[in-house]
Amino acid sequence: MIKETGFGFLQYGIFVTIILSSLLTYNLIKGDKQLFLPGQTTHGHHQIELECKACHAKSFTAGEPMQNACMTCHGEPLEKARDKHPKKKFTDPRNADLLANLDATKCVTCHVEHSPEITSEHGVTLPQDFCFYCHQDIANERPSHEGFEFDGCGSSGCHSYHDNRALYERFLQKNIDKPSILSKRKRLKNNGFELWKSKNSDAVILGVDQHDGDSIAGFTADHPVMWADSVHAKSNVNCSTCHTSGDSERLGIDLSTEVCSDCHSRQSDGFKQGLHGMRLAVGLDPMTVQQSRLKMKPEAAHRELTCSSCHDPHQPDLKYAAVQACQGCHEDEHSQNYVGSKHAALFEDENSGVIQSGEGVSCATCHMPRTKKGKLVYAEHNQTLNLKPNSKMLRSVCMNCHGLEYSTSALADKSLIAKNFTGGFVDQHPSFDMVRTRMLEKQRLKKERSSRSK
Repeated sequence: MIKETGFGFLQYGIFVTIILSSLLTYNLIKGDKQLFLPGQTTHGHHQIELECKACHAKSFTAGEPMQNACMTCHGEPLEKARDKHPKKKFTDPRNADLLANLDATKCVTCHVEHSPEITSEHGVTLPQDFCFYCHQDIANERPSHEGFEFDGCGSSGCHSYHDNRALYERFLQKNIDKPSILSKRKRLKNNGFELWKSKNSDAVILGVDQHDGDSIAGFTADHPVMWADSVHAKSNVNCSTCHTSGDSERLGIDLSTEVCSDCHSRQSDGFKQGLHGMRLAVGLDPMTVQQSRLKMKPEAAHRELTCSSCHDPHQPDLKYAAVQACQGCHEDEHSQNYVGSKHAALFEDENSGVIQSGEGVSCATCHMPRTKKGKLVYAEHNQTLNLKPNSKMLRSVCMNCHGLEYSTSALADKSLIAKNFTGGFVDQHPSFDMVRTRMLEKQRLKKERSSRSK
C-alpha cells in the first residue's frame, strides 16, 4: 500500500513537472513571456519588457553590454540635454574616490528594472538622498542650503540629475524677474516644404487626374481628391511613392511608418524614441492604446500607434494631429481638461484667424515642440522627450510665452497640471528667492572688495 501510494506521488510529480514545463516552454516560445518576468518594469520600459534582448545580453549581464544597450536608446537624448552627470565626469581620475560610494558610470546603478518595490519617480531605484555621496559639503559651499534634506534635491523642483539646463543658477539669474506673460511670443514655424520648394523650384504640382493609384488594392475615388489638396501632391509625391501597385500589404498600418521614414526620417526616428513608437524600434508590433498604463478611452483600446494614427497620408491635417488625435485616445485628467483651458481657447482663436498662426497652444505645442536643425524646423516627434522631469519643458516650450519663474511655479503645482493650467496659483518659487538673496550677497561682496581696493 505504501509503495503504491509512493508510486502515485511519483507519477503525480512527473505529471505536474511535464505540465509546468510545457506551459513555461509555450509561454517562452509562443506566448507573451509574462511568466518569465522577475518583476514589474517601469513606466518607461513596460512596452518592450518582453523583448528581453533589447536590454539584456545573452548572459543577462549587468555590465558593459547592458550599459551599451541603455545608451543605444538614451544616448542621443542625454547628449541633447547636455547631461550634467555624463560618464566621462566619473572616469576622470580626480573623481575616482566618488565611485567607491556610487558607481555613476553605469545607468543600472540608479535605474534597476523589475524592482517595483524600490522604484520611485523617474525610475530611480536608489534612496532619494543619493546626492549626499558627492555633495555632502553643499551647506558649507552654499549657506542657503543649510538644513535642507538630501532627499529633496530632485523632487523639490530645484535640481535634475541629467538635464539641469533650466534650473542652473546662472540661467535662473539671467531670466529672473521676467513678466508672467511675455509681450512677444516666439515659436518656430515648420519649413520643410518651403525648403523643398526652394530646391525644386521647377517641380510640377500634381492634380487629381495625375494620380497613379487605380491598381492599388483598397483604392477609392475619394483618395485622389483628398491627395490632390495635400502637401504630398504639391511636392510631387504620387500614390506609387508610398504604395506598390497591386500590393495590399503596402496599405498596412505597420508598414506605414517605414514608408513615411523615406521622406520624414527625423520625425520617424523621434517617434521610435518615444513611448508611442518605441516598440517599433526593437522590432515589435506597434503599440496599441490598451497597452498604455495611463487612463485611455475604452473605445480606442484596439488602435495601433503609427504615423497614420495621427496623420491621414492622403490628406495630412496638422490641426487634427495637434489636438483631436490626442483627445481621441487620452482620457486622463490633464488631457480632458485641455478643452476648457486658456491654451485651448488660444488654439481656437488661431484656427479662426483671430490671432496669428503659431500663437495658439495645442497638445503638440507642449509635447511635440518645434526644434531646429540647421535650416530645417520640424516638430519633435519623441513626445516623451521633455515630459519627465517636466522642468525639461521650460526652455523648449514654456519660456516661448511665459517668464521662467511663472513657468517653474506652474510646473511645480501638480494640481494645476491636472487642471491643465486652469485656475489661479502662486506664481512664485522658493528657488528664485534663494537666487535673489545670492545675487544681493554677491553685489555686497563686490562693493566691499571695491571699497577696500580704494
